[in-house]
Amino acid sequence: MSRHRTESIENDALGFLRRADALSVPIDLVKVARLLEVSVHHETLEDEVSGVLLIKGPERHILVNQAHHPNRQRFSIAHELGHLVLHHKDGDRLFVDTHIKLYQRVGAPSSKVYTEPGSATTPQEEREANQFASALLMPAPLLKQAAKERDLWDELDVSALASMFAVSEQAMAIRLQQLQVVDSVLMMEPNRKSAGAFHELH
Repeated sequence: MSRHRTESIENDALGFLRRADALSVPIDLVKVARLLEVSVHHETLEDEVSGVLLIKGPERHILVNQAHHPNRQRFSIAHELGHLVLHHKDGDRLFVDTHIKLYQRVGAPSSKVYTEPGSATTPQEEREANQFASALLMPAPLLKQAAKERDLWDELDVSALASMFAVSEQAMAIRLQQLQVVDSVLMMEPNRKSAGAFHELH
């Protein structure tokens, strides 16, 4: 993903949060969905399906797997909102997302489902939707401010930040790297018994 595209997605997510009056943690996705006129439904779905975005005429529906962890559900909802904002053009469209690989936001997707004939989305669209979800749930200004208030970079810090933003520790660790707040994740310090020392860049 180009730097320009990444910056555009970050700005889009921040803009929607401001318009929805939702720029506080944890992010209120109900406000964002309401702004975008999206109805969110928690449904029983196959375990491999994280979320579905259904657009038909003026109707916009997100189905999220109610069996998944609440933090994962939040990421799935934000991911589907990303598809709506970034990829929906005129006409009806169905987005079905199987297990969302968080690392797709910073690397190449490995799931074959996105490259098979008939796939509803492309690997590039999945990366962009993941980028939007991260920017929406962990806005750069709020996360950087929260990070500045912490003295030590270890597993407990990541866990605390993840809890504050209501996201998984994995999503938080990746986001911190993405924003260059830390230069590595869960690195072992020499002669330290506890794992997870982070080295601050700024």
